[in-house]
Amino acid sequence: CDVLVFLRAVRIPDLQPRPTMSLTVKAYLERPGAQTTPPEHEIRRFAIDPSVSSSYDYLSRKVAQVFPCLSEPGNFQLFWKDGEGDLVSFSSDEELLEALGFVSDGIFRIYVKAPGSGSSQAT
Repeated sequence: CDVLVFLRAVRIPDLQPRPTMSLTVKAYLERPGAQTTPPEHEIRRFAIDPSVSSSYDYLSRKVAQVFPCLSEPGNFQLFWKDGEGDLVSFSSDEELLEALGFVSDGIFRIYVKAPGSGSSQAT
């Protein structure tokens, strides 16, 4: 008895995780002693790997790295702007996660205030 067998090749999808896009951060540094209205800012853009995007310590170290005038991570405050336009201070992973929930265009905008850079409007 002759048996005819048909084999069909099926591609098995890769089970390795696909690379995800990094988080783009746009950081505005309010320069200490700036007397202009609005204050003069230094602006830097950088990317953060998704695996560390919710780490406040990592973000704080990265900010200190991209702004050479900031000597160390604990020497400044970080803020984000909420839907009402208020600057909201953040200093923990939990607060950073809340701030990331407000990113709508793929760019996380943070505002960096060094000591002596004026009053803070944190909520």
